[in-house]
Amino acid sequence: MNVLLTIITRTTLLVAFIMVMIAGVVTITPKYSQWRGLERQRQEMLRRIDYKQNEIKVLKEKQQRFKADPEFVEFVARQNRRARPGELVFVFESDTVGQ
Repeated sequence: MNVLLTIITRTTLLVAFIMVMIAGVVTITPKYSQWRGLERQRQEMLRRIDYKQNEIKVLKEKQQRFKADPEFVEFVARQNRRARPGELVFVFESDTVGQ
């Protein structure tokens, strides 16, 4: 009788342990998938932050050039078809549409 009780107790504990393990796996799997998705979003956001920080750096460099380099200011003004008072600007555009 004592041996039978030991076998039943061990079997019950083994089944309970297996059920707890299965419940853990079933509970953790969706959370792991959610975590992976959030990690991908995080990496994408970090990539965007790096891109924007680089854009800000380039704009600050241009801003400094506008403050310190009059030739650069004139170059940008000419690109935007600006002229000094009294100047006449001729704009020649290439005809690549018809070719």
